[in-house]
Amino acid sequence: MLRRASQPERIDQVLNRTLKGLKIEKRIKEETVILNWNRVVGERIAKESNPLKVKDSILFVKVENASWRNELVFLKSNIIRELNQSVGENVIKEIVFTN
Repeated sequence: MLRRASQPERIDQVLNRTLKGLKIEKRIKEETVILNWNRVVGERIAKESNPLKVKDSILFVKVENASWRNELVFLKSNIIRELNQSVGENVIKEIVFTN
């Protein structure tokens, strides 16, 4: 027989426990990083770049041209920091910019 908790559990707690149990929490955070790209980098950079995927903590981003790629390389550490802050965990360790 199941025992009832004295207090109802918050839905975010149930969801977090379920995601951890399914071992997909990291993948969801990686996808959230991609979704947060435009907000984190701003409208101007977002127009010139497109996050493609995350693999082994590396975010791959397609950039429209070499001059934008060079500019983003200088901003890379700040972008990584902001993206990780947006999901509350160090999900991204590196960004690779490609044409």
